[in-house]
Amino acid sequence: MGRSETIRRYYELVDAADYEAMFRIFCDDLIYERAGTEPIEGIVEFRHFYLADRKIRSGRHSLDVLIENGDWVAARGVFTGQLRTGEAVTTRWADFHQFRGEKIWRRYTYFADQSV
Repeated sequence: MGRSETIRRYYELVDAADYEAMFRIFCDDLIYERAGTEPIEGIVEFRHFYLADRKIRSGRHSLDVLIENGDWVAARGVFTGQLRTGEAVTTRWADFHQFRGEKIWRRYTYFADQSV
């Protein structure tokens, strides 16, 4: 599977809440930076974020743009879903994924409308 396909698969897995499969596409020593928060470092913290801290209950990522350049894949789109509070949300986002080998090693997320 190519890098762009891995990123498409990531969004499919997260939207399906198939977190165990999703975790396998990331390096164990990953670093995930989200606008306005401290970096998430390592697969243990990343798992905790998705299983306990993530504000989102459910939803769907729609991809508008996917650009691959070397070790990087940039993605932009719209997320529509529901937060754990029950609030409905629609927000634009952009992600930058850096690969090491076949797995995502670093990830950066930016929100245009509201942070989720």
